[in-house]
Amino acid sequence: MIRPATKLATSLFVAFHLCVMTLFALPMSGNWVERIRVYVSPYMLAIGMNETWNTFAPNPKSAEQFMKAVVVTLRGKTEVYQFPRMEDLSYADRYRMERFRKFEESVVCGDCNGLWPDVGRYVARRSGTPMDPPDRVVLVKFESAIDPNHGLLGEDEHAVPTVLGELSVQPEDLQ
Repeated sequence: MIRPATKLATSLFVAFHLCVMTLFALPMSGNWVERIRVYVSPYMLAIGMNETWNTFAPNPKSAEQFMKAVVVTLRGKTEVYQFPRMEDLSYADRYRMERFRKFEESVVCGDCNGLWPDVGRYVARRSGTPMDPPDRVVLVKFESAIDPNHGLLGEDEHAVPTVLGELSVQPEDLQ
């Protein structure tokens, strides 16, 4: 049996989340709304509920962004790690991998540079071999224009690269 105090705490917790999500996601403007969003944005990013209205906005996204990582091993071998891209996956895989798209959107923003070392360590653990471990990982953001007339994604070979950061891999990073 659930105690009344636990039931009340759960109800307040759910009400709080609904209020925060509503204030964060509604396409409203105004000084008070913007001030509230500044405070709740880190929380919304942390729980993965950072929804935006770009798709429905008068000015939808005009560029596609994607990320790759270049891994350099101790022996100088280079390997490119490609993060999952939704357009390359089947519908079933897209559904399963959607969290990577949202994560990648969060990582490529300039204000999220605190995540870059962790992303570099993740890629380092997935790359190299015990005989030739990763020495450093370079995270690169690519941006290509979306054709507004056709809605097509830009061509990858014309995407503009921007180096986000470089991580020197330590032995403890691979554990």
